[in-house]
Amino acid sequence: MTMEIKYGMDELPFAASSQSDSLLFVSGQGGTDPITGKITADDLEGQTILTLENITIILSQSGLTLEDIVKVNIYLKNRSDYEQFNRIYADIIPRPYPARTLIYCDLNFDLLVEIDVIAKLRK
Repeated sequence: MTMEIKYGMDELPFAASSQSDSLLFVSGQGGTDPITGKITADDLEGQTILTLENITIILSQSGLTLEDIVKVNIYLKNRSDYEQFNRIYADIIPRPYPARTLIYCDLNFDLLVEIDVIAKLRK
């Protein structure tokens, strides 16, 4: 069974998350205001914090928290941001840390970071 969860900009051609069996897949989130789609911070710290806040809100719509995440995919624009990103990430994501992949790539607009996650649904 798959269920779409809407969050934010309804005109975009994808759901913020979808559910399949015991997993919740959260689409890539960036440091943008979920209603306007505008980037609200121009630095890595601000964008990372807002990105994780957006993910937290989406998870909460299914009764989940950051502790329910089992896999994280991170997309960073700049290699030089690696250490700073890890410090911010470690301050917010609870232990034990989920499995993680980090990729450097060009991101849309002025995004410095984008994150998607997979979380395990509670029974």
